[in-house]
Amino acid sequence: MGADLDIKTSGDGCVKIEKIECESCRIETEKGTSILQSIKSKNIDIQAKGGKVISLGTLQGNADIHVSQESSVDIEKIQGSTVNISTKDGSLKTKYLYAESSFLSSAAGDIIMGNVHGTTTLQTKTGNITVDSSEGFLKASTYQGKIDVYTISQEGEVDLKSQNGSITVKVPATLKAYLHLSGSKIDVSPEVQLQGTQNVSRRGSITVTGHLNQRKEKEKYIKAETQNGTVHLKHQTWFQSVKLKAPS
Repeated sequence: MGADLDIKTSGDGCVKIEKIECESCRIETEKGTSILQSIKSKNIDIQAKGGKVISLGTLQGNADIHVSQESSVDIEKIQGSTVNISTKDGSLKTKYLYAESSFLSSAAGDIIMGNVHGTTTLQTKTGNITVDSSEGFLKASTYQGKIDVYTISQEGEVDLKSQNGSITVKVPATLKAYLHLSGSKIDVSPEVQLQGTQNVSRRGSITVTGHLNQRKEKEKYIKAETQNGTVHLKHQTWFQSVKLKAPS
């Protein structure tokens, strides 16, 4: 590992860094964009007041990325023990996230995730949350927005919560899990096999509990709750998750 990297720009000053290994990497910008490509560091600290943060290739290391105003964060691949990313009004996008523990939040922006691994917490107040595929523990919450998640692994809890938006939970046909779904309406696709189902209606809200496929000793737990929206539960294949058509 090389020495520390510490860059600070003012006004519209942009930052572009390529293929660097260092002990710690700190970047602070005002309105300028930060473009990073293949950075490896023990600690990555990026603070942007008004400019975008774009990462191509892999960002490797424990990361703290915080942007304010309408700035957005767009990361190809991030890998580290701990990852913390926050935006205010801008979107937060990551294609690949590999972290033991990650916390991603936005006040008003959308959170758009590709493949997510590890213990992941996603929070936005008014934005939507999308996860193309999740392995491990996933907790996602929004007040106004929608949540759309494909959970593929047998391990780890999934806890999804929205106040006013709909929640779509997609699972592989073979996944075994205990389900707790609650909303103004519950829409379970006909191909989904539920066992030991219980339905409870109270004050305009419906709660459905049951087992997905056969019951097993240690089951994955999937909880999806929305106050005023619909919960959708359906099957999805890996082909669909990568936006390809399954062969007929």
